[in-house]
Amino acid sequence: MTELNNWVQVQVEGRPVSQNDYFRQLASGEMSREQFVLTQRQFFFAVRYFSRPMAALMARMPSSGLRQGLIHNLMEEHGGDEIGGRLDPALAHDRTFLRFLETLGATDGMNEKREGESVRAFNTSLMGTCLMEPVETAFGCLGVIEHVFAGLSSIIGETVVRRGWIATSDLVHYTLHAQIDERHAADFFKVVADAWEEGGERRQAIEDGVHLGLHVFDRLYADLWKEACGK
Repeated sequence: MTELNNWVQVQVEGRPVSQNDYFRQLASGEMSREQFVLTQRQFFFAVRYFSRPMAALMARMPSSGLRQGLIHNLMEEHGGDEIGGRLDPALAHDRTFLRFLETLGATDGMNEKREGESVRAFNTSLMGTCLMEPVETAFGCLGVIEHVFAGLSSIIGETVVRRGWIATSDLVHYTLHAQIDERHAADFFKVVADAWEEGGERRQAIEDGVHLGLHVFDRLYADLWKEACGK
């Protein structure tokens, strides 16, 4: 593990998203199935949007070599296989998440459903970062979100199976992300590895991105829980 990866892990452990109100209530059993469904219906809009900031960041990269990691990740977001071959629409991440919602019986009215304030704030924060902030900040932000989501996917998957809300074979989306998001995170951090080694302002930009990613991801889940409670 590189110095950058070690540093990121320390930051993640210092601000564990898995310990915020959302995941505490989910793990303790205090979050009802109905509340979980409400949060997941909103989370769909974050899943559907996530590739768009990534694409915006890719457009800012000056060379094909720097774009390759992003292209690979974008391919998988849209249903590409592990080696970046053909696209299977059924494996696109918004589709796999909809299938997860279907198994919960939670897709009725989704065509008319609008994203709420929490998800809109998260989405626009990522887009603004990828369009306007230093690219090192953007890669740090997206990278740490991917890294954290791999672990959160395992937690969510294990919890909903344990509580009998869904069968293991029907997890689809969360099983997929538990497997691939660590690799996605590694792709992002690889792009900025030289900037980290260089130090100075470029390293600081990566640090800013990681801290921002942890902040907005933590807030997303905390605010989704508040919305589900009617607060």
